[in-house]
Amino acid sequence: MEDPDLSARKYRAANDPAFPAQREEAWGRIVAALDGVLGPAGYVLARTTWNRVTAAGKSAVHLQRDRYGWDVRIVLRFVTPDGEVPDHPDWPGGEDVALAAFFEQAASDPGTLAFVDVLERPDCLDQAVDILREQVLPWFEALHQDHPPRT
Repeated sequence: MEDPDLSARKYRAANDPAFPAQREEAWGRIVAALDGVLGPAGYVLARTTWNRVTAAGKSAVHLQRDRYGWDVRIVLRFVTPDGEVPDHPDWPGGEDVALAAFFEQAASDPGTLAFVDVLERPDCLDQAVDILREQVLPWFEALHQDHPPRT
């Protein structure tokens, strides 16, 4: 669902001298929320990426900041030990996967979090965390456990 008010809120934020500090507060909330679900699952945070390595490959959840400083995008990746994307029926293709591209039921990308939204509507962050916990982690776990050999 597209938020028609987001542009107006971004404009107000751009003219608010307090926004840089608010952006960092939102960033901190995002990192803490993701670490709370990924850390217990065996993912280790290095800078802006949580990684987990097994014999089947490396899964990663990466936070990609918008170059203009308005939002952050959660990007998923899995690579085999030889550095390739998995040859697996559940892999949607390509190297990086956004939450909306992977989950067909998402009307918009729940993995793109506007900093102003994280502060004003924390439920958007809760939704992203729920998707990570309930859908992404089991999907990654299946890739780690059931990765078929490449032919």
